[in-house]
Amino acid sequence: MSCMTQSTEKIPDAERDVLVCLTQLGEATVKEIRAALQPVRKLEASSVLTLLKRLESRQLVTRRKADKGKAFVFRPTPESARAYRHLMKDLFQRVFAGDTLAFMASFFETQKPSRDEIAQLQNLLDGLRADQDQKGTDSK
Repeated sequence: MSCMTQSTEKIPDAERDVLVCLTQLGEATVKEIRAALQPVRKLEASSVLTLLKRLESRQLVTRRKADKGKAFVFRPTPESARAYRHLMKDLFQRVFAGDTLAFMASFFETQKPSRDEIAQLQNLLDGLRADQDQKGTDSK
């Protein structure tokens, strides 16, 4: 089984939660990840470490020795971004049946974007529109 296939296959919910948390934190120790996960999933430090080791075996996280103490600092790998996109695609299909408009409407109902985020989204939409226009021109 290739590295790409291993990392993008279905990740169990607990591993997914740890990966999402670590992606949001950028890098963190087991203690920091455990604390950040508490509102979502209450885990013992040993359980967080086990989940991180599983993610490490999938090449979705790496670890290094912390500057102080005995702890390790974990961080997501570039491969984790691909796995993260796969998770989002799976969620999008399962929950919204691929309906982009329903997904975006639901998202913006629960999380209102700031003015800066709206500007960034507009730039993203403008880029997507330009890509579609270019493809339309190429196919004529």
